[in-house]
Amino acid sequence: MKNSLPKFYLGLLAWFLLAPICTQAQTPAWTLAFQLPAKGNALLSIDRFDRVYLSDIRQNIIQLDTMGKVINTFSPPTQGRVAMVEAWSPAKISVFYDDRQRVQLLDRFLTPLGLADLREYTDGTIRAATLAADDRLWLFDETTFRLLKIDTRTNRAVYENPLELLLDRRQHDITFMREYQGKLYMVDRSSGIYVFDNMGNYQKKLPLPNLTYLGFVGDELYYLSDNQLHFQHLYTFQTRTVSLPEQAIPYRQVLVGDKFVYLLTNENLFTYRRRQGLF
Repeated sequence: MKNSLPKFYLGLLAWFLLAPICTQAQTPAWTLAFQLPAKGNALLSIDRFDRVYLSDIRQNIIQLDTMGKVINTFSPPTQGRVAMVEAWSPAKISVFYDDRQRVQLLDRFLTPLGLADLREYTDGTIRAATLAADDRLWLFDETTFRLLKIDTRTNRAVYENPLELLLDRRQHDITFMREYQGKLYMVDRSSGIYVFDNMGNYQKKLPLPNLTYLGFVGDELYYLSDNQLHFQHLYTFQTRTVSLPEQAIPYRQVLVGDKFVYLLTNENLFTYRRRQGLF
């Protein structure tokens, strides 16, 4: 028994010394599912089936499946600059054209459902627009400095929230909005992320400046910064960082689904399988 104790302690000591090394070595390598040329494309949104939506150089909307196959394309009769696309709703997709001040609604096959002219709801300039969970539209009016929720079926604004006391008119840059789990997240590149409830009431601010896009997966938000993928829990605010596969050209955009991760550079779209245990 006495002879076995030193061996036991030596083994225990070796386990503690090697544990960090083993943990690091167990981090699995990324598995590339497919790679596509994507020069001039922008990565816009991801739906519940991990299909992604891109815009090409002519501002057409392209729907890709998880094999990298183009399954649908939307080419509007009048071209406009695609500023935002929201595809998370199981019923419809919204496409915001900031130069035309219009929101195009599409079904899951990219067939037009309707077109909302935002100038009918305000005399100001809409900087950001996205689909709400109740099929209404969230708008940020930069001229009147209001957050609006409009109903295109009744042609009226159902909620209005002045933002004069919240945002600095002289130093703001609203780049993105999205409703998720009953909250509206508005990204201001100058100062961070503003969180509202589903009636447009301000709740809190997340101090994450210098962002232009924000994604969500499970109970976490994520964003791309310094060529790394950063996560923050929506309720505990715990953060974590995932190192991305190295490429010669930096990543511009990222979209994370349940089983796939889409990474866009200026030249290519890289799609990796999201394995259990990696993140």
